[in-house]
Amino acid sequence: MKLDEAKTLFPEIRQQSGLASDQRYESFYTATGRPEILCHAPATGQLEPIATILPDCSYDDRMLMQKAPVYIRALLVLLDEAFRRLKELQPKPEKAPNFAAECAMKCKDDHLFRNFLHECHGADPSDLERIKTRVRSILGVQSMTDLNTDENARKRWLSLRDEFHRWRKRR
Repeated sequence: MKLDEAKTLFPEIRQQSGLASDQRYESFYTATGRPEILCHAPATGQLEPIATILPDCSYDDRMLMQKAPVYIRALLVLLDEAFRRLKELQPKPEKAPNFAAECAMKCKDDHLFRNFLHECHGADPSDLERIKTRVRSILGVQSMTDLNTDENARKRWLSLRDEFHRWRKRR
């Protein structure tokens, strides 16, 4: 069987395995003189024949017919576990840096950053809104969120941040 064919059958296999009887049994029906495969009838719970085994049927084929539902369920459990483990092994996606939040925090909480903006870029450090407006002007953005969505704005922010770090080291 080819992989594409197996992939096509997989949803049907999963659905049917949940609908088929869990356990099958073998019995000998004396009226016909032949062995049968039985399962519990859903409505009554009594054992009912679902297949007659012909004399040419090998022992291995009989066992496969009898145990097929259990085998399929076992394989599905193993497959689910394999997928779960593969998922665990996948590297977790790295959270993208939030440059807008970093910039906003520097403007709000970092007094050295405010002094840097005042000394090097003529920002009025007396008011947070004036600082943020000046930073947006320096970076050429309408909104701080542009730092997360616009590659050029992000580069300008990183450049301004590097300039601040160099300024701070010189002090």
